[in-house]
Amino acid sequence: MKFYFFRSAPEDYIEGFRIYSLPQNLKNMRLVAYVMLGISFIVLASNAILKYDKYVWGAAYYRVAYISYLISSGFALSADYFLRKKIVNGRFLYQRLLHLIYGFTFAITCLLMSVAVQGNPVNNMTMYLLGLILVAVLWILELREALLLVLLTELIFVVGLSYLSLTPQQLILNQTGSVFILLFFFILSRLHYSFRLNHYMQLKQIEEQKSALEAANKAKTSILGIVAHDLRSPYASIEMLIKLIQKKMLSAEREETAYELILKSCTDAKSTINDLLEMARYEQETPLLHHTNINDFLEEVSIPWQMQLKNSRQFQLHLAEMPVYVNIDPDRFKRVLDNIISNAVKFTNENGLIRIELEKSDSRVSLQISDNGIGIPDHLKPHLFESFSKASRKGIKGEHSVGLGLSIVKALVQQHGGEIEIDSSENVGTTFRIHLPANN
Repeated sequence: MKFYFFRSAPEDYIEGFRIYSLPQNLKNMRLVAYVMLGISFIVLASNAILKYDKYVWGAAYYRVAYISYLISSGFALSADYFLRKKIVNGRFLYQRLLHLIYGFTFAITCLLMSVAVQGNPVNNMTMYLLGLILVAVLWILELREALLLVLLTELIFVVGLSYLSLTPQQLILNQTGSVFILLFFFILSRLHYSFRLNHYMQLKQIEEQKSALEAANKAKTSILGIVAHDLRSPYASIEMLIKLIQKKMLSAEREETAYELILKSCTDAKSTINDLLEMARYEQETPLLHHTNINDFLEEVSIPWQMQLKNSRQFQLHLAEMPVYVNIDPDRFKRVLDNIISNAVKFTNENGLIRIELEKSDSRVSLQISDNGIGIPDHLKPHLFESFSKASRKGIKGEHSVGLGLSIVKALVQQHGGEIEIDSSENVGTTFRIHLPANN
């Protein structure tokens, strides 16, 4: 368990924990208020008959204390009822103030009960101690609330002592006793706060993990459905074509076309399976990062693409003037570039331009891959990096897409501690920007 003696809840949990703890504080406030209301009523009613002043020293102090219990408890319960039944602006704040004020009033009244014994609280601080212990274990107080209660209680204690006829030695003893009691209250209050906060954070983490598991399960079901659909289509085509060939229903020319279609269907199915296997491998294996000159790496990756696109697209590579170093897994980062470039090729017309440009700042390296192709519609942009994305579409020549490429790209970039962003306009082109930490 983590202790929060001199700090409040972490930023991610503090507002949620306030909302979580308020009903418990109000519930405990009602419990104490009902009990003290009943006891006060019985004591004050019986005093009218028995006249305790004749038998008990300091009965006037007791009477004031019970009147304070009666009034504060009645007010707290009435205000709580009103706030619960009425829609009031700032109700949350008023409810917090209500339970804090009642807790403070209860502790001070218990202090008055200690004074009532002999006019010298050090002789009997039982009620003072008991009141603060009850507040510490029943109220979930934030750090500033606990400190404020300690300071106000000590201030009232000091002011109250000034009205009592005490010797200097008695004053010192009283002050020492009060400081120790308030220190004990503060420690107990912070222990209670820490216990409740740790319990709350564990509940939230369990809820988050449950939500993540449910989301993963839904995603798995969705992915399985998409995979089944994507694999069923090519295999259905293969089955139909083979049956036609077996029944000798095709001419020699059409039979040759059928074989080509069968081969294409097999290739599509194999591509889907390979993408799935590769995605699973990337998720399970940690990348092996190497200190790499990104200029040399980009040249090496670009050579096959320049040869492949020599007669169809313009391919430009602009590197930094000085060596630039990053930590990358060469195989995985090559997959990132190949996926983005192949996307650019699919959506860029003949004689279009594909350009790779490298820039370096003090702390990071920016890699820009751009094209002047058909661009991406605005309604597809939010889904580009999703697995089996609805943004998946065929290339300008009908090239098939499974919808895993860019989701793999994003996952791999993040594994390298980088970020990826996209800028695209229809009929203008698309630009991918990858930002990696520099390592010179």
